[in-house]
Amino acid sequence: MHARVAFYMLRSGTFGQVVRMVEAPGGLLEIFRGRPGFRSYELIEAPRGLVSVSHWESSAQADEATDAAAVWVAENVDDRIRLLQSDIGEVVLSSSLTAAAAH
Repeated sequence: MHARVAFYMLRSGTFGQVVRMVEAPGGLLEIFRGRPGFRSYELIEAPRGLVSVSHWESSAQADEATDAAAVWVAENVDDRIRLLQSDIGEVVLSSSLTAAAAH
């Protein structure tokens, strides 16, 4: 399994407003759920902004999700958040997975 982790700075509005947009019909969560290989998604409120974590079956699927997220952010919340960093990596340890499922 692979994860995409993205760090965003909140430009305007509130964390709650961004969450509602992400989970609304046509939001990023719905887009991710419709993509092949999607496993899970978390949006974390951090002192300096937001952390977005999505889990995918493969690195290629996580990479494609990065492109989909960039399009959605540009069209829907670009005035509210700014991407600071985005990385994709293999999940090598997870308390919610067996070792075989993580690799």
